[in-house]
Amino acid sequence: MAKIRKANESQEDGKPRKKFKKESPHKKKDRKQGKEQGKDGKTDSPAESTEKWSKSKKKRMRKILGKLKKEQAEGKTSQSAPSATSSTDASSTNSLAASATTETGTKKKNSIQEAFKARLAGSRFRILNEELYTTTSQKSYDKFKENPELFEQYHEGFRHQVESWPENPVDVMVRSLTSTYHKNAKHQTTGPCVVADFGCGDAQLAKDLLAVKKKIKQKGKNIREENSFEVHSFDLVSPNELVTACDMADVPLKDKSVDVCVFCLSLMGTNLADFIREAHRVLKDSGRVKIAEVRSRIEYSHGRKGKKNSSNNKESSSSSGNKDADVTSKEKTEGTLEEFTDVLKKLGFQCVRTDRSNTMFLLLDLKKNGKKPDKDLEFSAKPCIYKRR
Repeated sequence: MAKIRKANESQEDGKPRKKFKKESPHKKKDRKQGKEQGKDGKTDSPAESTEKWSKSKKKRMRKILGKLKKEQAEGKTSQSAPSATSSTDASSTNSLAASATTETGTKKKNSIQEAFKARLAGSRFRILNEELYTTTSQKSYDKFKENPELFEQYHEGFRHQVESWPENPVDVMVRSLTSTYHKNAKHQTTGPCVVADFGCGDAQLAKDLLAVKKKIKQKGKNIREENSFEVHSFDLVSPNELVTACDMADVPLKDKSVDVCVFCLSLMGTNLADFIREAHRVLKDSGRVKIAEVRSRIEYSHGRKGKKNSSNNKESSSSSGNKDADVTSKEKTEGTLEEFTDVLKKLGFQCVRTDRSNTMFLLLDLKKNGKKPDKDLEFSAKPCIYKRR
């Protein structure tokens, strides 16, 4: 009866029903595996999935691959280029983020280390600077001779400090010397201008002056070029071939052999009078002394002149009482600078020019006044003492 019923139903529809063949077990198994693969979203060959990508995704992948290859060529990353699959797309993004984080962390670490090194160099400079101000030049020379690395540590801190100043005093000295030389070149007979740089550091003044050349002419034609300056550089340590290591109170130069003596922030130590007397010895009668010194050391503090004078100054200051408190800052500046120039007069020099245009240091030009330096005079400017924290 069932067979008859099925036949009647097919006849009513007007369409004969399909007869399905029984599916083999192997085909059934393959079909099930295909469905499972479709659910997992995995494929056997990456090439088939790549072909199914949209144009925008392919473009994005090409950019990522190009960027990674470029970074590998520049040595910025050691990650290998990912294959063109969705799983490697995620891994490449993570690797880029990780490398960027690493670079940021490294830069931050380096900046902290540099700041720490700068503070350490600054503290070393301050300690050495204070020692140079408060000891004699002979003791400083002996100490730096035993430990020459201190010289580089000191000048590293000095260069860092001068960078924050409006102008480097060495550059000012170079301009002053070259302009003076060109003015006097017509009256100069023969030979270069001889300069003695007391406390030269790394001899930057000598490097700049030796680069200045003059042309020797004969019958209107340039024959050759010669140095306009001959520079003798002295300091506690010789960092290069231009510098002679010595005590500035005793330099290896002949009497009256120098045209210009330079003290560029180098009046350090408790025996400054010895430096000035030595400059007087090596300087020609027509020579000049050029001084660049920190303004606070000369303008805003009284120096110490000899043993007797220092005791007299103490008595006079104590007896004056509140009178010193009523003195204006301008009078103090003039008084202390006058005191310094008075010391220079007793040491055989007269101040012919003062330049206070710079906020950090002042410039003095001296010439011989015809008097012999006082052998017993002692003088020291205000030392730079730093607060302990």
